[in-house]
Amino acid sequence: MVPKSGTKERIPSSAKTVERALDILLAFLREGQELGITDLSRTLQLPKGTVHRLVSTLGAKGFLAKNEATGKYRLGLSVFRLGSTFLNQMEVRAAALPVLHELARITGETVNLNIARDRRRVCIEKVESSHDIRHFVELGRPLPLYCGASGKVLLAFLPDEEIEAVIAEGLRPLTPRTITDPHRLRRELAEIRRRGYAVSRDERVEGASAVSAPIYDSTGRVVAGLTISGPTYRFTPERVAQFIELVQQGAARISASLGYPMAVERKETKRKGG
Repeated sequence: MVPKSGTKERIPSSAKTVERALDILLAFLREGQELGITDLSRTLQLPKGTVHRLVSTLGAKGFLAKNEATGKYRLGLSVFRLGSTFLNQMEVRAAALPVLHELARITGETVNLNIARDRRRVCIEKVESSHDIRHFVELGRPLPLYCGASGKVLLAFLPDEEIEAVIAEGLRPLTPRTITDPHRLRRELAEIRRRGYAVSRDERVEGASAVSAPIYDSTGRVVAGLTISGPTYRFTPERVAQFIELVQQGAARISASLGYPMAVERKETKRKGG
């Protein structure tokens, strides 16, 4: 419905509430570390009652924290976690990009970097194959975690409750080779954790195969997955074995640059021990 000429389109109250909540958070960036209800009311030109309700909601979600000594508020841990997530993502991309280029040059296949977000996997960086026929990977597009090496290697290292939540959402078959049985998927994820890599063949897209290994941060948490992907006809058993070795080495190097040297040490120990 088009608004009549000369009239303002009304902003839904829910959108206005979100806008005001964001204005409160942004006020802390401009005005200082701690602000009270009166300070925010004056700065944002909003009634104190409105500010108090919004601040209470933001506090309940961890975006603001109250200093009981002064009665004023400061930014809470949820803001810190969001910032840390953004910085980690940027740090992972910077650390991974040289490895992506190197693996793409060595293998001739597409190499990509994926993260888990909102029970989906998202590609945040890629270097495409030099072949005319290649596996296309779209940056930023949310895709299932339960199928394909890129998704499964991330799902395998999520907390059990997150894994079960993904399973509860449904394992919809995307190809005849998609794993749709929850028990089989749990066994597959356990095997991925044990061996340290994931392999897929025609699971999410028919004619596409991939191998993927987890990337760890300095705390030992899996923050991303490194994947080599391409047309299934080029993923012969010999090449898959080579790709597994390369993707694990590459993931270990990225992990080490993020402060997790144990990834390199564990890989070297495994190689020496056979």
